Amino acid sequence: MGPINLQLYDLTKVVGELKGRVNKHKAQIAKSIVENQKSINGFLKTAGYKYTVVIKPEADSYKMKLVHQDYTEHIETASKFLSYGERNAFALVLFMHQVLSEKPDLAVLDDPVSSFDKTKKFAILNELFRGKASLRDNTVLMLTHDIEPAIDIIRGVKGLFQHPRPTAHFLSSRAGVVSETEIKESDIQTFAQVCSANVQYLGDEVIKCIYLRRHFEIHDDFGEEYNCLASLLKARAIPTIRTAHGDIAMTAVEIAKAELGIKKMIPNFDYPAVLAIINDKSEMKRRFQSSTIGYDKLQLFRIYKQVHASQEGGDDDILQKFVNESFHIENEYVMQLNPHKFDNVPDYVVQECDRLMSIS
Repeated sequence: MGPINLQLYDLTKVVGELKGRVNKHKAQIAKSIVENQKSINGFLKTAGYKYTVVIKPEADSYKMKLVHQDYTEHIETASKFLSYGERNAFALVLFMHQVLSEKPDLAVLDDPVSSFDKTKKFAILNELFRGKASLRDNTVLMLTHDIEPAIDIIRGVKGLFQHPRPTAHFLSSRAGVVSETEIKESDIQTFAQVCSANVQYLGDEVIKCIYLRRHFEIHDDFGEEYNCLASLLKARAIPTIRTAHGDIAMTAVEIAKAELGIKKMIPNFDYPAVLAIINDKSEMKRRFQSSTIGYDKLQLFRIYKQVHASQEGGDDDILQKFVNESFHIENEYVMQLNPHKFDNVPDYVVQECDRLMSIS
């Protein structure tokens, strides 16, 4: 056999080996397509989206086609049909697959789920961190202002996020200094637990009364104790109780019953003494200024402005509305963090309250 024929013979063996590798690679691609397509469609179904995807080969690449459940043909211009939330959900899943493909040392997710409703939030977290093709074995930093993902991962369904175990930290900024506090399972408490702990351990009588009133509120107990505390925090000399005919003064018997119930949690409770503090403008300002907890500052600010507003003028209507409508009982999660350890009041709000208190 001549030299040329020998080279051709050797080349045919190499070509055969190369074809085998190409076929093996195609089989791996086909398997990967099926798995990824199944994973994405599983997520879409779990999250309640009425779409599926089909990954099809084209000339020199693969294209993902979007199909609505009510139609057989794929959607040509998906951006015109998908809502803002649906586009975000697809973007997150595609970003996850990009991370899996490129294998960076760190992937950062900036508030990826806050705009979604609760069902979709968990479906997205489940897809990102628990699926077969997910980010669970990658180093991921997820930033969010939403406490719900931390509640789910650290306490609520922690058993689903074990390998590896994620950690959560609370970041706060005060006067340009960022502090970091780890959120442990024991830190995630019911609002009733937060109120009970703060009534028991805090020193400021006014703040203790605020938390105790909320304790009764969260337990749907609007009896004498609640009405007595509500009257106190509104600086009423004589406690009133709400009836179908309006607010009427509590009787001596009702006041005695209310104080007895309150003293079970605040043993040294003294209505006239706390009332004197609330009516003392200078003392309320002192307590506000000495407090280091933004949440407490807002509560003291709210009472101060309510009691002493007639003596003030001002341009704080927007801030007042914010203070009254935010950080309030109606807006609290059932599970949350104690604001005495995790101060979530924005620094600019505290600074504005400081400014208004200083000029009043």
